[in-house]
Amino acid sequence: MPALDAGFRLDIETVARKRLHRIYWPSQDPLKPSVLGSNRYDCPAIPARVGGPFGVLYLGFDLDTCWMETVVRGKVVRPAGTDILIPRANMTDRWACKVTAAEPLLLARFADTPLVHLGECASNIMGDSYLRTQAWASLLHAHAYPQVDGLLYRSRFLSDRFCIALFDRAITQRKLRVYQERSIDPATSGEAQDILRRYKVVPI
Repeated sequence: MPALDAGFRLDIETVARKRLHRIYWPSQDPLKPSVLGSNRYDCPAIPARVGGPFGVLYLGFDLDTCWMETVVRGKVVRPAGTDILIPRANMTDRWACKVTAAEPLLLARFADTPLVHLGECASNIMGDSYLRTQAWASLLHAHAYPQVDGLLYRSRFLSDRFCIALFDRAITQRKLRVYQERSIDPATSGEAQDILRRYKVVPI
């Protein structure tokens, strides 16, 4: 499993004055972090002794990326030129919002050259198992040089774009705020309909 020396200096990306995006179910609080250990950068089910348990809030820089990461996911892999078939229930009654932070977010860049600096590679962290990425999240959450608000990582399904795994401590510290909450049910949302057309997503 990965290891991180206490004196290692992380590659930091500062994200300020950005409109971030999130997709969620209407019964959810859009700023409630994941604590179930079932997502890629969640706290492991057995948290590290250093730092203890934590929650993670997943955000994207655009709605398309959130849609692909949240709704489409592994269904993107199919014969070339064919439609992406998604169960209608996966997208019915979804909601989206924008999120801003009053203070800059200090993120550990967990992609590209910084992965090499960490002794890691993309093939290890893009797989279906979350054991390694959750271990990294735990290490980066506990690391103090410098302490970071979360991770900046590449989308698995739109790999030219980035996502954020934000540690729960940053939600209050960086004064996150939600606005433009709205339904993105494809039955009524023009935004969702545009995404379906662009990526050839077909509800079934």
